[in-house]
Amino acid sequence: SKLYHAEYGSRYQRRVREAVVSTQSTGEKTLPPVDDVSQLSKRRAMMEELERKEWVIREREIEKLQQVRLQVLKQILEKREEDNNNTNTERLNAIWSKKQVAKDSKFKKMRTENIKSLRKLAAEREKVEGKLSRRNVVSDYSSFASQVYAPQTRVGVFLDRGSELYNVKNRYLNTYEGLLELENSLPDYVTQPRIKLPNLIAGKGGAKKRFEKRLKELDDTAELIKLEKEKQFEVPAPPRFLQKVVRPPPRPPTPSVETPSEEDERRELAVIFLQQLLRGRAIQNMMQEGKEKRMELIDELRSTEALKPEAEKLNRDSKKAARAVQRKQRMMHHKENLANEMLEGMGGKNIGQMS
Repeated sequence: SKLYHAEYGSRYQRRVREAVVSTQSTGEKTLPPVDDVSQLSKRRAMMEELERKEWVIREREIEKLQQVRLQVLKQILEKREEDNNNTNTERLNAIWSKKQVAKDSKFKKMRTENIKSLRKLAAEREKVEGKLSRRNVVSDYSSFASQVYAPQTRVGVFLDRGSELYNVKNRYLNTYEGLLELENSLPDYVTQPRIKLPNLIAGKGGAKKRFEKRLKELDDTAELIKLEKEKQFEVPAPPRFLQKVVRPPPRPPTPSVETPSEEDERRELAVIFLQQLLRGRAIQNMMQEGKEKRMELIDELRSTEALKPEAEKLNRDSKKAARAVQRKQRMMHHKENLANEMLEGMGGKNIGQMS
């Protein structure tokens, strides 16, 4: 904008100077001579009229210059407003995207926790009466939907664990040089197969012989089908002698487990409950020992967490101070631009008055 104002100011001064010079030249030609004493008042009035016309021309040019500057300033403000709107839109889109990702992850976590809670409730509902449920091996192996054939991953069984051990790792298959070496080691008949056409029957009756051969194959096939149909409806002849009927071996008895008494079940449930209590207490003791061993680290982490809000506050204050400094610098730069424009305008006016 400075360059534009300087260029336009120089053009403005040139135009004003040309207009003033043309006015003065035309006015001076009509003025009475200087040595004529009787027409001094008339000469003074005509010079004042010429000066008033020059000021009118200068005012018009100044108004035109101000209009152009206002137009340029309006365009700059519109461009800045558009840039601000675009920046705000991009910032809002970025914030909206982050919020959407956070919402999706939160919903996914809530669904997972809901499924876990429902499974826990279903498992607790089966143990309302405190009965001991034993595993039925026969029903597990007879149902293909049981944990034996289709174990679930959430139980801790991964079917593809260790599958990378069975991957074929061969240099001849995984590298380009190995493939070239393998191709060079193969014989020609593998890479360049040769197909030999069958020898067709040549001569006068070749086509007739082929037709007869195919017709004979069809007749043989039809005869075999007819014989199979007759065998289906054929009544078997009664046996002349007694024949021994071989019976299949008897089916082995189904294994069963003796149902324990209620007292044994109560005792086993009490033992299981006692084991759970002992294991839980042992885990609590291990956690307490670990806590006591690492108490210094825990205290250090707590102190760090306590100091974190103060550090965040200092960071926010430093950011605010930096923004205030940047804003102040922008205002100073804007003021300097305005002062330069005013000085350029005043310089143009002074030069016009001097000319």
